[in-house]
Amino acid sequence: MRGTLKQKQAIDFCKWGGSPITFKSIFQPSELVRDERGQHVYRAVDIRKARLALMDLDQIPERPQELPPVIYCRIPKGGVGKTTITGNVGACLALQGYKVLMIDADPQASLTSLFGIDWAVEEITHIGNLLEAQSNKKSPLTDADIEASIRHLYDGGMLDLIPSDITLTNIDTWLLQQNYAREKLVRELLEAHVKVFSRYDVILIDGAPGTSQLAFALMYAAKNLLAVVSLDGQSIKAMEVFQSNVADIQRAYPLDQFSIRIVANGFISSIKASNESLETLRRAYPGQVEHSIIPHTASFVRQVSLISDERSGPAIEKEPTSSAARAIIDLTQSLIGAYDIRLAGVMPVVAHRSRGPKKGYKSAGQSAS
Repeated sequence: MRGTLKQKQAIDFCKWGGSPITFKSIFQPSELVRDERGQHVYRAVDIRKARLALMDLDQIPERPQELPPVIYCRIPKGGVGKTTITGNVGACLALQGYKVLMIDADPQASLTSLFGIDWAVEEITHIGNLLEAQSNKKSPLTDADIEASIRHLYDGGMLDLIPSDITLTNIDTWLLQQNYAREKLVRELLEAHVKVFSRYDVILIDGAPGTSQLAFALMYAAKNLLAVVSLDGQSIKAMEVFQSNVADIQRAYPLDQFSIRIVANGFISSIKASNESLETLRRAYPGQVEHSIIPHTASFVRQVSLISDERSGPAIEKEPTSSAARAIIDLTQSLIGAYDIRLAGVMPVVAHRSRGPKKGYKSAGQSAS
């Protein structure tokens, strides 16, 4: 079952310090689902409910009508693991109780495929379609149109996706035809439909390799830029191109602040060149390289199933106890702090406890907003 955890993993993600029995008592028996073996498992929406309950909130806080942190995962070179990082971090955040929207902004639709959606045969409404529709003054884009484009991957809207397909390649031609400041169009789309987008705790965008008009529009929309760098010479050189892109948009919009964090991917500790590449990256970009290094591991190779689309999924979901999953969890925790990602708009600081939430907590049996 997609987007579920066994009890031990659920307890770890909730930072629960008590016994499994008291943890389970948070939920009504009818709330929990069972896996194919008949064992209770915890959905992402259950984790969210538990974390909010353990914060001793009298009621679930009303979410402000403003955009959450928007993170754009990008680097000009392909094959570095952008989609792997975006998909796994998105799933990991959801499994820790955060509401996540992912946007596949790559015409190759790798993120879409990672979550078992066959874009070649399914009807897709992608970010390019939404941008074009937003500019149509005769028939304006509505919140309902945005909702219709979103695929719900986990129950309760915990992990959603605006998918992509090959026709997204056409968006650059359309953007070049816009006389208005085209770099602002994605941000304006998000702000115009803030009622939809503000229900998420974070928005993750998986970008295409190369440099394009859409890439600049996504950079302006996000401002939080996450570069995934494979530990080889070509990938490290690609960072120079990325830095140049960021410098260009920073000059165009000097009042805006664009930040870059770097994820080193594909590390092999036993290979000298891998260690040297990591040190080179750290020297070139001091303070920007994440301490959590992503190892080269077969778990990531096994993410996309050759048997059926339904069996595809991120490593954190398919192999949650693997070294790959542990690295993703560490990276996700770091990004939560770096980007100030909040649970329902509040900082999820929870003291370890051996008992359940306060008896006055009224939302334990309700769906978290």
